[in-house]
Amino acid sequence: MKKFNGKKLWKNFAIALSGAIIGYLLYYFVIIEAIPLFVESSGIKYIAVSILALVISIAGCVAALGLIINKKINKQLFFILCAAYFAVLFAVLFLRFSIERVFIFNPLTGLIDTFSNREMALQSIMNLAAFIPMGYFVRKLTYNKLFIFSIVIPLAIELIQVAAKRGFFDVFDILLYFIGINIGYFIFKKWQLIVE
Repeated sequence: MKKFNGKKLWKNFAIALSGAIIGYLLYYFVIIEAIPLFVESSGIKYIAVSILALVISIAGCVAALGLIINKKINKQLFFILCAAYFAVLFAVLFLRFSIERVFIFNPLTGLIDTFSNREMALQSIMNLAAFIPMGYFVRKLTYNKLFIFSIVIPLAIELIQVAAKRGFFDVFDILLYFIGINIGYFIFKKWQLIVE
């Protein structure tokens, strides 16, 4: 019979509660504003996507906080988190409503918009943060290979988006993705995650 561990129980409760609060705040202030980019903002489809986004946001934040604090994760949960991460990334990048083709080659335009518009600031933060986990998957590369990877992948994403009319080709977004991947690379080089 296992011995009751009150300290571990309180730690897990604190992780779950904190992760739930962070996940809800992320949903309320950021994700809910992005949902109308993918579905019309009324009807059953909107409600279903909103509920799913809330559940994923809370579950993802609880799992991420547990990872940060415990520095280990079991293989099944790790696989689920990876699948969810790439599915959400794909949906956000390529499943938007169709738009016209626009090319923005001056990164200062995006930078100025970020500092002058709250919505653009949130989107820029999300663009950067969305690519930080990518650093985990390339943490074993040499920096020269990482540098090439973190230019080629964002460039390919922007080209696919503009070709499919699912987003603008924006050099500022490429820079944000590049910075996000590099931040993740250095975080996961130092912070060893144990998958067991």
